[in-house]
Amino acid sequence: MKKSFAKRYLLNKYGIITLVILIIVVGLIYWRSSGNKTTFESTTVKIGNIVEKVGVTGKISPSSKADLAFEKGGVVTRINFKIGDQIKKGDIIATLDNAGDRASLASAQAKLADVSRGLNMQELAAEQSKVKTASIVLANAKQGALDAARTAYVQSQSAVNNFADTFFNNPQSANPEINILTQSQNEKIGINYSRLIISDVLNKWKFEIDAATSSDNSNIILSKINVYESQIKAFMSDLSSVVNRLTPGGAGISQTVIDTYVSAMNSALTYSNQAISSITAAQTTLNNAVSAYNQASNDFNLKSVGQSSQSIAAQAATVDAYRAELAKDQIVSPLDGIVTRAEPNVGEFVSSGQTAFGVISDGDYKIEAYVPEADIAKIAVGNLASTTLDAYGQYVDFPATVTSLDPAETILEGVPTYKVTLKFMQNDPRIRSGMTANLDIITALRNNVMIIPNRAVVEIEGQKSARLINPDGKTYVSVPIQVGLKGSDGMIEVVSGLVAGQNIVTYLPK
Repeated sequence: MKKSFAKRYLLNKYGIITLVILIIVVGLIYWRSSGNKTTFESTTVKIGNIVEKVGVTGKISPSSKADLAFEKGGVVTRINFKIGDQIKKGDIIATLDNAGDRASLASAQAKLADVSRGLNMQELAAEQSKVKTASIVLANAKQGALDAARTAYVQSQSAVNNFADTFFNNPQSANPEINILTQSQNEKIGINYSRLIISDVLNKWKFEIDAATSSDNSNIILSKINVYESQIKAFMSDLSSVVNRLTPGGAGISQTVIDTYVSAMNSALTYSNQAISSITAAQTTLNNAVSAYNQASNDFNLKSVGQSSQSIAAQAATVDAYRAELAKDQIVSPLDGIVTRAEPNVGEFVSSGQTAFGVISDGDYKIEAYVPEADIAKIAVGNLASTTLDAYGQYVDFPATVTSLDPAETILEGVPTYKVTLKFMQNDPRIRSGMTANLDIITALRNNVMIIPNRAVVEIEGQKSARLINPDGKTYVSVPIQVGLKGSDGMIEVVSGLVAGQNIVTYLPK
């Protein structure tokens, strides 16, 4: 009994060992067979088209627009269009009050007609009489200017010597000294020096009027006297400030004396102001007389030359100038389009250069997009683009074409970009200014070329390669290839190294 049990035990023991060995052998064989099996993803080299695109986002704006303003200020008298109205190039949008400009133009046109026909004897005599009268008035004005210069000298001299000098010791000497209390030593020194200068001013003034032998120099004399008067006026102003600050306690004098000083100062200012008024009036009269004489003389010369080409051309130029001035009273549309801005109302005053109206082209829109520097070299004028608008979704295409590229960069958020402008190939009423446009600009295209997925290209020792699958379908070899255009859809052109129909590895597990 015990022997039989031992025998069965030994048989079971050897059976288990044999089974374990068998399992190990089978597993080893399976492991070796599975380890030798190569798994990968593959594709076929195909003939097809490849497209390179640059995707950007842009904004739609009118192809043409104009912000319009009057060239000069004035009151708006008429507005012919309102916002949203269709308008044609050359249409008058608005007009300013132009009565004065129309009158000036009519006068110039009438004068041109006179010049063109010449003057008869009676008209010539009348023009000569105007010149003679203007000449007499001018001569009187010149003489009046000299007389005014002399009168003003007497008034200024009296203001200084008879009244202002009350406040100085030795006023007309080389060392005048103010005899009333000043605010500081510097003020005292300054006022004394000013009085010394005034003596020189009065001497120069007297020399000018004494040396005047002809009234022809009256304008020059008046110009010099204006300078002299300015110096006297400044002196009087400084002296008046000193006098008006006097008080009984501070100056050590009575109020009665102070009142006498103030009265003398006021008399000095009165005479000084009278002198200034005399010269100002004389200057105005002389200027008017010169202007009237020049106008009469020019009119006579212009009319007396008859039908000379020079005189007619000169007056015609004057007519053109007034006509141009009249044109500034209007705003004219520079393009066909739609009015987008009309701010002033009839009766309102508008300033020169103030933007008042706006016009944009109707239906003719462009897209402006900013392309990063990495892609700008791919884009050229004439490139086509597929365009979708956010307003209509990604399946509605609005074809466009590139029309211009800015040569200079535009910095956006610290990144250099370049503005690319595109124009829609067709007008479409759905397109509106300000919409966002999503662009795929076609920068290159190859038709009927060998293409493979870009991920099938590997680089081995600096050489672009593809992994060509062997006939057994389980192994592969690497072959060098030359690639061309890289498409935006993940495909790439193969120039050489492969043949259409070959199978290549696209993915190899690690």
